[in-house]
Amino acid sequence: MFHIARYWLLAGRRAMRRERVFRDRTNPLDLYDDLELVERFRFDRQTILQIADLLQEDLESSTLRNHAIPPVMKVLIALICYASVSFQNIIADTFNIDQSTVSRTIHSDSNALVRRAPKFIKFPSGHVIEENKVKFYAVANFPNVLGLIDRTHVRIIAPSQHEEQFVNWKGYHSINVQVIVNANSQFINIVAKWPGSPMTLEF
Repeated sequence: MFHIARYWLLAGRRAMRRERVFRDRTNPLDLYDDLELVERFRFDRQTILQIADLLQEDLESSTLRNHAIPPVMKVLIALICYASVSFQNIIADTFNIDQSTVSRTIHSDSNALVRRAPKFIKFPSGHVIEENKVKFYAVANFPNVLGLIDRTHVRIIAPSQHEEQFVNWKGYHSINVQVIVNANSQFINIVAKWPGSPMTLEF
């Protein structure tokens, strides 16, 4: 009888110890290390927190109610959508929230990011132009280069309207995105408005 009582006492203590280090199973920052976060969200922990801090004012303004989703979780919801092109109901199940909440979150996050884009994505001017020329010349001995331009197809879920315009030559739905990077591999120009079909391109 003494051994049984001792067993339950020890089991209770272990349970209490486990409870102290309990992690929120719906919070990816509690579940994954940096490598796993990058694999799933394309960003490490520090960058995710920086994005959440950058957007905090916008995201908190729409969550002033009981059981509101914290800004960092809103950022994670949007990032996993961008990174995986998962259906919203799958993301909703992952975070244990409603699909409609996922939809609103992606919309609000995306708008907040777009509003801040000009602060980070801008064509160089002044002395920065000369710095780019020098750095590019050091790499390839090619003078007067300001940036490198390329296009890529970003996969999307089939839209409800004009679906055929988004089917690219590889057979999947996409946005045809043009990007320019500087000598530090930073985006300085992005054009993301063309459907993936070659027939929709205009120059």
